[in-house]
Parts: sequence; C-alpha cells; structure tokens
Amino acid sequence: MAPELQKFYDEAFTMMSTQGWADLMEDVKKIADSYDKLSSVTETHSLDFRRGQLDILNWLLGLRTAYEETYDSLEQESL
Repeated sequence: MAPELQKFYDEAFTMMSTQGWADLMEDVKKIADSYDKLSSVTETHSLDFRRGQLDILNWLLGLRTAYEETYDSLEQESL
C-alpha cells in the first residue's frame, strides 16, 4: 500500500475510534431515524429532499465499515 494511502487510513481509523466520533454517529443515527418517517411528508419535493438527506446520513453511518473493508482489501493486494 502506498505510504500516503496508509497514512490516510491510519488517521481515519484514529478519528473514528474517538468518543467524539461515537457521539457524532449517535446523533446522526437519531437524525436519520427521525427523517425516515413518511408521515411528515406532504409533497413529493419534500420526499425527494428527505431521501437525499437519508442518503448522506447513511453514507456517514457506513463510512467506517466501508473504510475497513477497503483497507482490508488493499492489505490483501499488498501480500
């Protein structure tokens, strides 16, 4: 793995292991859960907007897993 890529993942994993990251993910999960309710949507524009918000929140919630899987794959390629 290239040194700059290794540094990127090391720093990302360090960030994601902090209490601040855990707190952020807890808040993001609460927001995502509140946006995932159709009862408050009254028109299609609102629905499309909410879907976009959920896409971003779900991406953020899954970021650590995506990084871990990509990192593992890159490590396997290096062997």
